Amino acid sequence: MSVVPFARCRFTPDDIGLFHDVAGPKLERGQWMAVERVSGRDFDSLLVHIPRGNGPVFRFSRDFQGRYHLSFNDRSGWQAIGAGSSAAECLAIWRPRSRLAARSAVS
Repeated sequence: MSVVPFARCRFTPDDIGLFHDVAGPKLERGQWMAVERVSGRDFDSLLVHIPRGNGPVFRFSRDFQGRYHLSFNDRSGWQAIGAGSSAAECLAIWRPRSRLAARSAVS
C-alpha cells in the first residue's frame, strides 16, 4: 500500500470544518452570499463574496509552508487581518464572543 503525503498547502477536513462553523451562520443570515474555493500548486484559498459585492471581500488561505492567512480586500488590494499556524488561530478574529464577555465589555 502506498501512502500519499498530504500537501502542506491544502486545507485539512478539520480546517474546512472550522471555516464552515464561521461561514454557515453568515451564509444563512445573508451576510455572505457565497464561498469559492481556489487552489493552486502552492496555496489553497476560500474566497468570501458578499451580497451586492464586486468580487471577493475576504480570503482565508493556506500557503506552501502550511501557514494560514486571513485577508480583507479593501478595493485597493488585499490587507492582512489575521494569520496563524492553525486554522483556529487564524479564524479567531471571527470567533463569536461569549455573552459573558460581551456583558463585561459593556459594564
